[in-house]
Amino acid sequence: MPDCAAATCPGGPPRGQPALSPGAKLIAMHDARQVLQKLWGYADFRPQQRPIVEAVAGGRDVLAVLPTGGGKSVAFQVPALLRSGTTLVVTPLVALMEDQVARLRSLKVAAACLHGEQSAAVRSESLAGIETGRWALLYLSPETLLSPPTWARLQGCPIARMVLDEAHCLTGWGSSFRPDYHRLGAARRALGHPPLCAFTATAAPADRARIERWLGLVDPVRLVIAPYRPNLAIRVRWMYTTRQRCGAVGAFLASRPDTSGLVYLRTRAGTEKLAFELAKAGYRTTHYHAGLGAAARRSAERDWLAGRLQFLVATNAFGMGVDAPHVRWVIHAHTPPSLEEYLQEIGRAGRDGEAATALLLASEPTGWLDPTDRLLHRHFAANRREQWQAAEKALARLPAEGEYRPELALSLALLHERGRLVWKTPFDYRLVETPPTRPPEMGAGVQDFVRTCRCRWQFLMAAFGEAASPPCGRCDRCTG
Repeated sequence: MPDCAAATCPGGPPRGQPALSPGAKLIAMHDARQVLQKLWGYADFRPQQRPIVEAVAGGRDVLAVLPTGGGKSVAFQVPALLRSGTTLVVTPLVALMEDQVARLRSLKVAAACLHGEQSAAVRSESLAGIETGRWALLYLSPETLLSPPTWARLQGCPIARMVLDEAHCLTGWGSSFRPDYHRLGAARRALGHPPLCAFTATAAPADRARIERWLGLVDPVRLVIAPYRPNLAIRVRWMYTTRQRCGAVGAFLASRPDTSGLVYLRTRAGTEKLAFELAKAGYRTTHYHAGLGAAARRSAERDWLAGRLQFLVATNAFGMGVDAPHVRWVIHAHTPPSLEEYLQEIGRAGRDGEAATALLLASEPTGWLDPTDRLLHRHFAANRREQWQAAEKALARLPAEGEYRPELALSLALLHERGRLVWKTPFDYRLVETPPTRPPEMGAGVQDFVRTCRCRWQFLMAAFGEAASPPCGRCDRCTG
């Protein structure tokens, strides 16, 4: 099975961007390599980084599907130091932006971040630096970018490029769904249409097309690295009782003492209960979910990354953008809502290339002896239907053209997703007439995955549009 498949598309520069001559492009790459060698100490870019750096140097839009740990940050950070103006890096995670800024500042790079957990003095300094052009790179969340104080400061400032990390937040659901991502295409237009790089670790072909459309990417360079991990063995086990499910988690942990990992559950209450029981049994662990306060989440993240905690028991609120090479295993105690989310989460194991395991505990095929997965699926599907219904009710009351309203953020994003609304600016919308569409089904493909008789990796690669490949030889289907 091949490690990766990469492709770039031909084409000219985006609207309003002059084409670079071949000589200018070579000079840009030469300069980029010099910066890479001087600041990061690497002799050259990795093969998957090179087309991104070339595209950025040429002022092109980019869509890169690149696993975390593939070097995406350096691919846009280096070119940002070769151009005047600020590169805005939009990322949903405070911990990730703080980590990136700390690394850049250690290299004497003018970088800053903006988020709601900062003191007023720090925020004021960062905002002032936008107007003076002090920052080569400014990290912030979509919500912060579109907040009135930040947006006002950005008007008229030289924005060289926008970078969107975790672009799957446009198409995801649950805690990964961020309504303000749907206004970023309009934000880009309002900032003078700077070139944009969108990064995600996993995206099926249909999701990639939606990301391009919603962000308004113009003739983008596309780089798609297959998510196959030859060192990651996938296992699926049928569970017949709740007690058996808990026992399976305990048995797995007992067989891997002193190794680091992640345990994923679908509910907040479930993470708290299981973490309590495992801590009582002597494991160094705690729970993690979006309902915790910011300080508690940061503490858990730091303790796990530093090795003070062996593993975290978490909802899907944890892990996006986290690059921890020491993770040896990932357990899903419930079936995840989508193959995209599953692939994102198991991809956090074995990033150092050493052997790793992904264990999925699924309710037995009928769902009657252990109805856990079936009941959870119904619960989350009902929540989603209610949100779609709320969006439809809002649609009936909205004027044909209007202003953004924070209390309707989710409904407006859903209407944009379904093609019923377009953003004229980040703060003004227009309704459009389109044929009614049904919301996509939650969990599509997951049950087929757990029931398949094929190699697990073969199934996943086919689901994500990758070329046919031989069996992995490591999953439960290949090994019997």
